[in-house]
Amino acid sequence: MSKNTIETIGYILKEEKFSTLKQSIIPNTFVLETQNPFPGYHGKDLPGEALVPEFVFFVTKKKYTTEEIARATRNIRKYLGKDIDVARADLNIFNKTYPAIRVKDVEDFKAIVELQNCYKSEGFEFAKQQSVETTGLINIQKHFYLQDEGDGIYTDLEDEDYAYFEIPSRLNFEQFRAITLKVKNSMEVRKFDVALGLFYRRLGVIDIVRVYDKNMKLDNLKSIKERYDNEVKKLLLDSFK
Repeated sequence: MSKNTIETIGYILKEEKFSTLKQSIIPNTFVLETQNPFPGYHGKDLPGEALVPEFVFFVTKKKYTTEEIARATRNIRKYLGKDIDVARADLNIFNKTYPAIRVKDVEDFKAIVELQNCYKSEGFEFAKQQSVETTGLINIQKHFYLQDEGDGIYTDLEDEDYAYFEIPSRLNFEQFRAITLKVKNSMEVRKFDVALGLFYRRLGVIDIVRVYDKNMKLDNLKSIKERYDNEVKKLLLDSFK
């Protein structure tokens, strides 16, 4: 691993449009799909336009730890003989938090029920189905494999469409939403999606913004970061008035 390469853990907090998936699942279990996984992105080739949902959430009967999910996932990878992109998630819908397993990039609908059955075999229990079609917040606990580009900017070594940059202070989601609106209104190119997040590092936590853009360019990232930095600093100054 090079000096500029970072492997760490953290979370991503974002707003999603959820709907209940009722096909290709274990009967009467609660499975959600995202209707538009990148709501701020308006470019071509949006992954969510595919027939199979890019992100699926198995809502569980209880909250399982990251370790429990990781150990089960390791066994399932060995059994299936392929990699699967899985993370622990908490979904906030109707002011209630639902624990879930987030699965990314399933190849077809058969794979959804197959994965469900694999986790069931590992002892996981799923919540009973509910009919949902609404917007909510999702907190995804995940690992990150990054390239440190300097000046508080990081590119994702596992997916070139993702990048991250540091922000000066912690924001709640309402503050983040308001700042994002100001930032996008100040830019000519707005076809990127953002989410709030955090990295755990040896010296403490780092508050970040995740950027999704199919045409990621470092200069654009620097411009977006500069605008967020300015807006966050204004918010901090206003808090002292």
